[in-house]
Amino acid sequence: MITLLYIYITIFTLYYIILAAVSFKPAKKIRDKYTSKDSNICVAVYATGEVKTLENLVNQLKNQSYPKQRYTIYTILDKCENIPEMMLQSDLDVNVINVNNLEPIGKSQAYSILAEKLSEVQNLNAYVFLDAKNYVDSDFLANINYYLTKHDVFMPMVNYIGEYKEMKFWDCVRATYLRYCSKFLWATRTRLGLTNLINTDAFVIKREVLNKIGSFDFQDKTAEVKYTMKLAREKQQVAFIDDVKVYTDIANYDSRIPSLSKRFELFKDNFVHPGSFMNQEYVFSLIQPNWLVCILGYVILVRHAYIFPFWVGYSTLLITSIILALAFCMSLFNARIYAKEYIYLFSYPIYSIAHIIRNFPLIRGVLNFISRKNRKHNIEKMITDVIVTDGKHDYQCKLELISDDGLARVKFINKRKTYTTKNNHLRMIDAIKELTGKLSDYGLSLKVCQCCKYFQPVVDGSTNMVKGCCNCRFEGRVAGDIIPTLVWNTCPRFEEQNVVNLF
Repeated sequence: MITLLYIYITIFTLYYIILAAVSFKPAKKIRDKYTSKDSNICVAVYATGEVKTLENLVNQLKNQSYPKQRYTIYTILDKCENIPEMMLQSDLDVNVINVNNLEPIGKSQAYSILAEKLSEVQNLNAYVFLDAKNYVDSDFLANINYYLTKHDVFMPMVNYIGEYKEMKFWDCVRATYLRYCSKFLWATRTRLGLTNLINTDAFVIKREVLNKIGSFDFQDKTAEVKYTMKLAREKQQVAFIDDVKVYTDIANYDSRIPSLSKRFELFKDNFVHPGSFMNQEYVFSLIQPNWLVCILGYVILVRHAYIFPFWVGYSTLLITSIILALAFCMSLFNARIYAKEYIYLFSYPIYSIAHIIRNFPLIRGVLNFISRKNRKHNIEKMITDVIVTDGKHDYQCKLELISDDGLARVKFINKRKTYTTKNNHLRMIDAIKELTGKLSDYGLSLKVCQCCKYFQPVVDGSTNMVKGCCNCRFEGRVAGDIIPTLVWNTCPRFEEQNVVNLF
């Protein structure tokens, strides 16, 4: 076990020393980003929820120093709130894709839809994907055009707008560590030709690479790691370019680092798979230790070599640990960490260990139980009269429709007997569907509009989707007249839907 620990720590020490040595020579700043070719670029802006910065970002993109005939702007509105869609649609410089689904479809599916939509467009060279929470400079696309001559996939530097005093202490710790990683770790890895974790909030990819890799999958941080591996298997480096910048408000800070347990799981699943050197190196980089682990590892090794016979000398281990400490000091100098940020940076290993402990199943379960117990629920209830039939007789019953923090349940009341659906649902129609399935086990049918063959749902964009209309052609009905109803209503003209079992 001690031998394995020594090999693990030694490999990381050599890796870190190489990074520090390479970063010691500062990258050459490029003053004139001239290139003889202007690429045709598609800028995709993804917006979901209530995004107040979308209009500002679109205006910044419209006023780029890059030739206007060389880029197009697409805004993807994924179930957005308070977005001036009509204003965007009336703007001839902006193409709007409005996804008015019941739930947001997500960034990866939205990007895939756009790529499929533009698959037949001629002379398109690259995509620039941006989250609507970002801001850009006027020379943003001009810089991207220059670096497209050097890299096929790359990410800009994300700068946070705001003061540390506006953030909580542990948010400052995460933000400082991210700044250190970007200025030292990711920038140096790019100079060595190694790949980095893709940042789906802002990245650039050539069209030919996207066509080769296929559709996106950015459901979570773990999926971003898998997509980076997918690119690495095709020998496509995800470069980090700190010379290209985007800006976002400090309130939108989001750590891009997956949890240690997720990274170890990905390492275990992928380290035996053959692939390019770039892919294998990135897989092994997932389990690199933090500073606290390195310190504890060297303390254990030095103590063991001092007390017990070991094939590596005590003095050798001590000298190696000192060299690693010097390399770390060199990385701080090269990363240009401010003096006030040192306390945040040195606190990150403590945060990392505390985060691991907090996510132990037992501790996480206790904390979730306490939070659920102390949390005030926003519960809304409504009782309505319904009819239940066994095919021969009808019985008057009641339904209690319950909304608990936006999640739907249904309580069925028959005299003094009650039954409440076991699951919480996003939509009330799904809760009623669960109830009708339970009643059918006892040979009972719920006579409500949702179960009637004349009912037609009306998709109005609401989460519950409880509205509909009645298509029953009863005597005296005016042709073309629309009769609105709700899923829990009922009437004497009820006819059960015809259900066909599929085997």
